[in-house]
Amino acid sequence: MKKLGIVLMSFMLLFSIVLTACSGSNEGSGDGSSEGTPEETPVTTSDSNEEIIELTFSSIPNTGFAPLIDKYNAENENIHIDFQEMPFAEHHDGLVTALAAGSGAPDIAFVEVGRLEALKGDEDKFYNLYELGAKDVTGIYLDWKITQAENADGSFLFGLPTDIGPMAMAYRTDIFEEAGLPTDPNEVSALITTWEEYHEVGKTILEKTGKPMTDSAGTMFDAFIGQLSEIYFTADEELIVESNAAVKEAYDRSVAIALDDLSGRFAQWSGEWSSAINDGGFATLMAPAWMMAWMKGSAPDASGNWNIAQMPIASGTWGGSFVAIPKQTEHPQEAYDFLEWLLNEENAYEVFKETGNFPSTPSIYEKPEIQEWTDEYFAGAYVGQIYAEAALRIEPVYLGSSYATVHNAIKDAITNVESNGADPETAWTEAMDTIKRELR
Repeated sequence: MKKLGIVLMSFMLLFSIVLTACSGSNEGSGDGSSEGTPEETPVTTSDSNEEIIELTFSSIPNTGFAPLIDKYNAENENIHIDFQEMPFAEHHDGLVTALAAGSGAPDIAFVEVGRLEALKGDEDKFYNLYELGAKDVTGIYLDWKITQAENADGSFLFGLPTDIGPMAMAYRTDIFEEAGLPTDPNEVSALITTWEEYHEVGKTILEKTGKPMTDSAGTMFDAFIGQLSEIYFTADEELIVESNAAVKEAYDRSVAIALDDLSGRFAQWSGEWSSAINDGGFATLMAPAWMMAWMKGSAPDASGNWNIAQMPIASGTWGGSFVAIPKQTEHPQEAYDFLEWLLNEENAYEVFKETGNFPSTPSIYEKPEIQEWTDEYFAGAYVGQIYAEAALRIEPVYLGSSYATVHNAIKDAITNVESNGADPETAWTEAMDTIKRELR
């Protein structure tokens, strides 16, 4: 028993020493001393280092946005815009695929007006810009341009406007002069105030010079229907292509141009078409504002031989675009704030100066830089004044989600008459049958 007591006392003494040592160690770490203990790494929080938000912006080339985006990135340390440019079809087809798949869409997407109508059927796949602040800025844009971007009842805004495509009539001064016709833009505008007068002037030019009046009957059809306030569908998607007499009138006028040999039968964007623009293969071209830059780049030898006047009756519109925000983004408000900045009046003017893309913001149309903008390629014409006036003459029109289906069928019928000698009425009937079948 005595030996056992000595053992127990020894054990208790050892246990007391261990406890004292452990207590000393804990006190050392608690008073901030690092001696004998590893240093703890501080945790970085969002309060001390704000997250950098990266937004992808998918677009087509030649928008003029790149320098502005570089400026935005430089001035906003916590947001970076990753600007990606792709060919027109690749960009739009990729957007449709990503929206359908539910993944892969950009945070911000450029949408051409002809593609926008089809995307309006997927309203749930886009943010309503009215809910992000757009109600405060829509007043700076043309009314009809905002109407294009809204749903049927005007409650949903799919995108903010970029440029527009007001149309005017480019004409060869050398061909007009050879035909004994005036060449001054004001005189040409006074000479051709209706499409009937346009047709008669075309006959004179063909007789005097042997040159056709226009590039193709299909191009003229685009110009004719571009002046209508209602084309193939009503705002509630009712198909009216057969009951709308104005569409049939535009078709008849187009095939008459082909039958009277006033068309050069040039396929748009083909090499032959470019050569004809360069060499004077036809007398007039219905040209949106953006076409000027294309003509100068593709037909440089024609400089000084083309001029520009107003189209008969009213302007039309070809092209023009919007920028939308797909629902797949995790940062809708940041994306919208960037868009509101990118597409404001000041930046629209910068894009215009850089590219010639005509702005959707009418307040800058009166700027001296636009009113006094001339172009030697177009014989020194005041092209800024002409396109500003044309922009204000455009009538808003609802295209419809199946616009391309209807339009392509009618254009094919016109080409069949123009190139293959088809009977116009038979071609029209076949086009209507095709439309009904495809829409079914």
